[in-house]
Amino acid sequence: MDQVIKLACATILLSPDYKQALAKRLLEDEVTRMGGFIFLMSHILDFVEGGGQIMNEYGATIFIHPDIVEEAYAYELSFSWTTDIKVFAKRKPQRQSRGAHLLRLQLWDAAYKMDGRPVTLE
Repeated sequence: MDQVIKLACATILLSPDYKQALAKRLLEDEVTRMGGFIFLMSHILDFVEGGGQIMNEYGATIFIHPDIVEEAYAYELSFSWTTDIKVFAKRKPQRQSRGAHLLRLQLWDAAYKMDGRPVTLE
């Protein structure tokens, strides 16, 4: 039977609390821009190639293709967001994340769940 990763709902992923929790994890794991790209690519693509599925909060399967991480980062290939977000490890963001960042946050949610270390809210 294929494995399924169920993503957190969009409201949670876009929340300031999730952004801060993810920032803390990225800082704790010393994730670099390229390291984050490799982490996402290896986890997401290997999982799906092995028959796994990633489903959103409504049970719809997220279409995973070879450029999914680049798409999630809006083809901004320096992946600067991965390091920029770390500022929120020490101070909670005042606003929720933009909707345009949802796919990016979904990929991080899925990859850390695949890694057996889901990002959790305090």
